[in-house]
Amino acid sequence: MKQATEFITFYLGEFFFGIVASDVLELNRDLRITPVPRSPKTVRGIVNLRGEIVPAINMHVRFNLNSVCRGNDSISIIVNSNGIITAALVDDVGEIVLLYEDTFEPPPKNFPEESKELILGVHKLPDKLLLIVDSKKIAADLFHSNLVPKIADQYSA
Repeated sequence: MKQATEFITFYLGEFFFGIVASDVLELNRDLRITPVPRSPKTVRGIVNLRGEIVPAINMHVRFNLNSVCRGNDSISIIVNSNGIITAALVDDVGEIVLLYEDTFEPPPKNFPEESKELILGVHKLPDKLLLIVDSKKIAADLFHSNLVPKIADQYSA
């Protein structure tokens, strides 16, 4: 029997992405984002998620896209990214799709180098490509910048 995986799909501009559904904790609209001075470019700010301070990642910047995040209209996909809970800010959420491994392929060779680390591969769908995001890499730049401890220190007390 073929291995199947469920993906939550989302859009950034014209691009269609998917993330393994088991890595997604919830979807949220209209979370109030508080800017964090001197944070990495990918961090739009922080959100208070039921008392937990969570970094809000601008996925347009994270993928180095020329498009712009829609601002307060964005949807937050709350993801466990390598042990850090993050709010991945996207333009729109699509359907949950069940896909089999036989439609999965590695990322195209001409894929932009800056984004390759975030993409596990693609699923060829009848009318488009679904780019599969590695949820563990969404917050990778936060580990390098030590932002997570800074946020905790700044907003505890």
